Amino acid sequence: MYKPKPLEWTVALSTGDEALDIQHKYLVDTLNKLGDAINEGHGIDSLARILGTLRFYAGWHFGKEENCFEAYHCSAAEKNKKAHAVFVDKFDIYHTEFNRSGGSNELALKIHEEISDWIVNHILVVDGELYPCIHHRPKPSLSS
Repeated sequence: MYKPKPLEWTVALSTGDEALDIQHKYLVDTLNKLGDAINEGHGIDSLARILGTLRFYAGWHFGKEENCFEAYHCSAAEKNKKAHAVFVDKFDIYHTEFNRSGGSNELALKIHEEISDWIVNHILVVDGELYPCIHHRPKPSLSS
């Protein structure tokens, strides 16, 4: 069975834009709060509050990030926007299901697992394409 583990911010997640990186760190911290709340058996109200925060903040952040991709004329701008739309649709379905069902730890676990995987992969793969657009050089590898 899945058990939330803390996500760790690393330089590999950096986009090269300080404001976006701060926003990504907040998303990671909020996901960690959700994981802690699940692991520590906090009530459904606490889980619902954190999920609501994640949904609101992700939507706000996506707008900021899409503007940044456009401002730097990043070729991945459209791919990024489409990925955000898919995420929002999926998250809205989960969030609605959580609220309608009265919530459960099992559903919160499923949401945490999918959102954590999506966010880390999205930042690494899609958002990582922003770095060369900002700095006009490839993103440094972990071994550099």
